[in-house]
Amino acid sequence: MSKNIRLHIGITVIVASLAYMVLQGANNFSSYFVTVRTYVGNIAKFRHDLVRVQGTLTARSVRYDPDSGSLRFDLTSGSVRLPVVYHGAIPNERFKNASAIVKGRMGANGVFQAEKLEIQCPDHYAPAGSEAE
Repeated sequence: MSKNIRLHIGITVIVASLAYMVLQGANNFSSYFVTVRTYVGNIAKFRHDLVRVQGTLTARSVRYDPDSGSLRFDLTSGSVRLPVVYHGAIPNERFKNASAIVKGRMGANGVFQAEKLEIQCPDHYAPAGSEAE
């Protein structure tokens, strides 16, 4: 095989790889999270998937169990409520009545099992699609 053909094959592979990474990055960025309303409305679609869900962490729902290290709370979007349990470090930020994103899956008991809890800074995140809340 001539050097010219090998060079063209190499360039093609590199360009295809870069195009794939750009498309994957754009897709991941565009669907950074779904809102509680969207998640609950499409629960069958998301039931077994690892999902990022955004909502308001309501202060009156927060219950912390120091023995198990679990934090239970509700994420809300308007009148739609999603019960969540999270095991991990409690955020340092003021998290009650704050906008938050949880990453996890729906448990068999109907409670969202969060593996990650992020308190949201409103300027840094945007919901997937055109839904505005």
